[in-house]
Amino acid sequence: MKIFSYFIPVFFISIWGSPISQASEMRGKSNDLTEQVHQKELLTMVSGTVQDVQGDWCVVEDFEGTEWKIQVDKYTDTIGRVLPGVTIIAMVEGDGHAKKVKVLMNE
Repeated sequence: MKIFSYFIPVFFISIWGSPISQASEMRGKSNDLTEQVHQKELLTMVSGTVQDVQGDWCVVEDFEGTEWKIQVDKYTDTIGRVLPGVTIIAMVEGDGHAKKVKVLMNE
């Protein structure tokens, strides 16, 4: 009888523990989704003329005279070649990485 009384609590804990652990996993996934949504909201549109290109980084001067340092790498969706003197429009994350870049025209 002692063995039976031992298994009943273990059985209920194993059943009830499972949804609790799943709920905590779902909260973690929910937070990841929230972070992704916030990251998408933090994109900045930059348009201007490319002043300099060094490796993956370029300096873009927008039409108000502000210089932006933007990273254009293999993960960037790029239409056209980013070279000094071209005008671009870019969607840029907070850390400077460009998600999308489109070359509008050459000087």
